[in-house]
Amino acid sequence: MPLRQVQHATEPAPLPPNRTGAVAANTIWDIMGDRTDNSAGDSGAAVNDPLLTTPTARLMALAMGTDIRVVDLPADHSVGLAGLVGIGSDEDGEPRSTIGLTDDLDDDLRADVLAFGLAVLVGTPEVLAESPDGILGISKERLPQADNGPGNLAWHMLQTCGRESPSTTFRLMILQSDD
Repeated sequence: MPLRQVQHATEPAPLPPNRTGAVAANTIWDIMGDRTDNSAGDSGAAVNDPLLTTPTARLMALAMGTDIRVVDLPADHSVGLAGLVGIGSDEDGEPRSTIGLTDDLDDDLRADVLAFGLAVLVGTPEVLAESPDGILGISKERLPQADNGPGNLAWHMLQTCGRESPSTTFRLMILQSDD
């Protein structure tokens, strides 16, 4: 079934294979879906806390305050990706939003990808239905800055956090299992 374009300038595309010729999707799904601890800690932090000096710290507080789990992904299992965004279930079967960021991102790209993941979950969660298991990859390649959609929302979030970014629009990709 062909995919329809689900957002301006961020149409889902197949994930490129890794060095072994297969996407390490099972490992990625394990990381995104099986971790049950609250890696963000308490959800009482405020986004405008003066102790949160970096845009990434402010966005992490936003994720924590909205019950979105942010996890690190091993870069060697995420070739071509900057991160993942998805909706799954916790151990009680309750919906759980998760953003995974590869551990090889610099601070600026990490903030931009985190903002984009938050914008997808908040602004256009229906795009996750394009994936059979509700998880989409976020490419490392920046696209031209979008005038609307999650890329634009991410840009505004970063502006609020004090970051100027060349583009906060990234391609969303459907993960292909290595089965």
